[in-house]
This record gives sequence, C-alpha cells and structure tokens, in this order.
Amino acid sequence: MLLVVDGTSIKLIATDGHRLAFISEELKESYKKQEVILSRKTVNELLKLLQDTEDKVQLELAEKQVRISFADVVLTSKVIDGKFPDYNRVIPTHSNHLKLDRLTILQALQRAAILSNEKFRGVRLLLTEKNLRIISSNSEQEEAQEDIENDYQGAPLDIGFNVNYLLDGINNISTQNLILSFGDQNSSLLITIPDKDDYKYVVMPMRI
Repeated sequence: MLLVVDGTSIKLIATDGHRLAFISEELKESYKKQEVILSRKTVNELLKLLQDTEDKVQLELAEKQVRISFADVVLTSKVIDGKFPDYNRVIPTHSNHLKLDRLTILQALQRAAILSNEKFRGVRLLLTEKNLRIISSNSEQEEAQEDIENDYQGAPLDIGFNVNYLLDGINNISTQNLILSFGDQNSSLLITIPDKDDYKYVVMPMRI
C-alpha cells in the first residue's frame, strides 16, 4: 500500500492488479510531501490494532521505515523499496455515470453472488436506458437475474466483473448513494461517492 502525505492531505492507495482503492483525508496541518510503500503484513497488523481504539495516530515517516504510535502501541516497520504504479493513470475518467442507492445495489449483488460460479465469481452487468440487470450463473445451470431501475442515459453495455471485488468496494462506503462510472466493455469500472473526491475504487472487467 502506498501512503502519501502531501501538504494538508494524506492519501492511501492499494492495488492487487485487478482492482485499486484510493482514499484521502484532510490534515489540520501542512507537511512536506513524503511517500512510503507499506507491506500487506504491516497493513493487516495495523488494522487489527486499530479496531479497538479511537485514539489519535501519530505517523513518523523515514526513508526506510515508518513508525506508527497510538495509545500504548508503537508499531515500527520497514518500508518496501520499489516503485508503486502510477495510480493516477489507473483511475479512469468515464462519461457514463449511474447513481444508485448503496443498499439496493449491495443487496442485489449479494443475492447474485450466491449463484455465481464458485471459482470465477463472475456477474454480468447489463446496462440499458434506465435499467441495470445483474445476472449470475454457475456450472449447475442455476441462474440469478435482478433488475434495478435507475436514471442511466448512456450507451447500452454488457460487462462482467468479479462480484467479490464489487462487494468489497461497496461495503467500504457508508453514504446512502454511490456512483458507478463506465467506459466500454473492456474498460474498468469506477466507484465513487456523489459530490466527494476522497474515495475511488477501480475494478477491472472480466470475460464471462
């Protein structure tokens, strides 16, 4: 995971090659720009330690290590020496947007996931004017299909995604609504929050 402190903002970016998550927060003070890459092990350990505390976190960034302090905990870790992908090039700028109630799309995808292929976990999203159809099927010829009415006005689109990746992105949103932004059937999907620029979740498509 890439951690970037730049002026009055802190940004966290993570990717596994199939998806990318970006989140930013405003800081009360301004700092010089610094970037460090944290290992998966460090991030997972930090998540466990932060679950039961609301104390403020102090970050100390150095060239080869990071120190994170809060409550009576001090976590020191080496940083990864390498080049993180240019996340700005990965985050797409699409013109077709679909605003949805977060709980509606979340529950529809959860139901579709039940009958998705256990290995590939794929679902198809069929977009037509004012309608989103979610389709999943498995090797036992079972199929789930659900329609969600909406305000979509873009070109028709038939595109597949790993349903678990979609659920991960939506589960980390707490607002009532979200926006799905599409390109063509070979382009990644961008999930954002209306009128905010601090959360971006990108998912690459898959063939189904």
